[in-house]
Amino acid sequence: MSQWSVDKIWWDRAREILKFRLIDEDGEKFLCGVTQIAINDYYGTDDTEEAAEENFDNNEDEIVAIANFLIQQDAADEDGLYLITSGILR
Repeated sequence: MSQWSVDKIWWDRAREILKFRLIDEDGEKFLCGVTQIAINDYYGTDDTEEAAEENFDNNEDEIVAIANFLIQQDAADEDGLYLITSGILR
């Protein structure tokens, strides 16, 4: 498994996605995201941006591991986003 660094985290409020950029040990960058609903449902918290951010901070290693799985499967969407949804977290 690659060693990852989370480079940046920001909101795509129109799509309710908490996006983050991962950088591997070779400097390659990958655009990832997790839907607000998915992260809050999975961790059993209120469906708010604040809860989603807290869930990300508290569970970053697990979320990065899931994103890594999507990257290894070359499972980007049409925009090149490796998106974690509720269906993936089941």
